[in-house]
Amino acid sequence: MTLSGISVLYGIIECFAVEAGDEFLVAEAEASRRGIPCECIDVDLNRLCSRVAAALLPSPCNMLRSLLAWLALPRVLFQSLFPPSGNVDVLGATVLHCLSFRARTWIAFVLAGVCAGCFVGGFLLLFGNGAKDAAEASGAVSSDDGDQLLVYAMLAAELYVLPRIYDAVAASRDEAMYRCLVAKASRQSHRRLVVVVGAAHANGILQKVRDHGL
Repeated sequence: MTLSGISVLYGIIECFAVEAGDEFLVAEAEASRRGIPCECIDVDLNRLCSRVAAALLPSPCNMLRSLLAWLALPRVLFQSLFPPSGNVDVLGATVLHCLSFRARTWIAFVLAGVCAGCFVGGFLLLFGNGAKDAAEASGAVSSDDGDQLLVYAMLAAELYVLPRIYDAVAASRDEAMYRCLVAKASRQSHRRLVVVVGAAHANGILQKVRDHGL
């Protein structure tokens, strides 16, 4: 569901000929020009899909992790607004990049976000309607209470899914990329490394480097 929504997002962006993710291609081309060896530290699509599936499994552990993630939200928001020393100001960088967007880029991003949101929302609505119909068929709720049950079912699904998706797509990828970075850095004799990652992953990887080193 989520990966399909991402496909819709990037598909619409590509229709507007907006370049996304070219920083990795530019980094590789520049490294090749300078004779610097390049290594990929990201997870492949198969492992990403496996992580998403494992994260969405409604097990007691995943439910507890989802709850703890919501409890940590105020702290995360505070650190995003006031990043500690040594961290990347992701929010500030995002604002600066948004100010540099052309009208075509804004239209592409807004349209892609709306379409991807509608796509994922449709799946959630389908899930909620299934729960509603099952409850009404079993006589657990009346038809008058069915709509209210639908709202609660969708809200519960969103509250559970959102932190788990973040963990699978962002947080666990930080861990995977850090481990891959350490493994590949240990095979190299270079004193310096340049790592090109998305801004959302930068602080997570930096924190792991500070905690555990390279």
